[in-house]
Amino acid sequence: MKTHQAGLFEEPGRSSQYLEYQFRSASDAELRQALSQAVKPVDGANILVAFNQASWQRLGPGWSPEGLHDFTAQYSARGHVMPASQRDMFIWVVGEDRGDVMNAVVQVTEALSDIADLELDLDGYKTRDARILTGFVDGTGNPGTAEKKRAAALIPEGQPGEGGSFVLGQKWTHKLQEFLSLSVNAQENVIGRTKETNIELEGTALPPESHVGRTDIDVNDVPMKMYRRGTPYGGGEDKGLYFLAFACDMDRFVNVINSMLGKDDGITDAMMDYSDALTGSYWFMPSQDDLDAMLAG
Repeated sequence: MKTHQAGLFEEPGRSSQYLEYQFRSASDAELRQALSQAVKPVDGANILVAFNQASWQRLGPGWSPEGLHDFTAQYSARGHVMPASQRDMFIWVVGEDRGDVMNAVVQVTEALSDIADLELDLDGYKTRDARILTGFVDGTGNPGTAEKKRAAALIPEGQPGEGGSFVLGQKWTHKLQEFLSLSVNAQENVIGRTKETNIELEGTALPPESHVGRTDIDVNDVPMKMYRRGTPYGGGEDKGLYFLAFACDMDRFVNVINSMLGKDDGITDAMMDYSDALTGSYWFMPSQDDLDAMLAG
């Protein structure tokens, strides 16, 4: 099995920077040289990189992982929209200390300044108890053991792209005033968990339109588990959640999004009444072995 990029499973990762790039006109050699400088090791931080379908086919070793495609805009019958903003490349800088992360961000952005446009630049953070701006704990539904996290996130051995991951990135902004004006019980029904104790609602107590009810799903008896590493982002005005998830196959993303939008049964995720998706991109994060081979040309 090839080795995943360092930092993928290192938690908690209290400080993050999410960088989405669009390539300018540059030669393949120029792109590889700039990327090689961008991802050089930095003490205290990890720099992970992923590519969209066209960029990987351009720079990669002549193959693509099965099913990789660009994100396209998605709609629900109730008017919710998951817009597409497909970018060429995603770089995730993550660590525990904000200063270390910023040192890496400076290295990345300076190295890429002549070959790519920075289309999205968000700072992310984790609170001590992993609560997001809604007051609920995020990431509780992640696979519990290291083995299960790897099984959910990494393309299996023997498949093209083994040791790498499919990646989904979305910027969501919350309608906080509307959500927090609900009673706590109503908030819990939207999310599908208790707010204070973080216990998942079960049985008839779990509304089918709750976020848990729409995303914790099985398809043909296979749990659509993914490994989530997103965090809250923002400041006084622009604030929300950057949703970042890794999966062993693209179907997991597609099936969960279809469920949230109610494409099969018309039941939409209640969370979308209080949060709006502003971006959407799919990428392939190659293993460290394949990334090294690509950078070497």
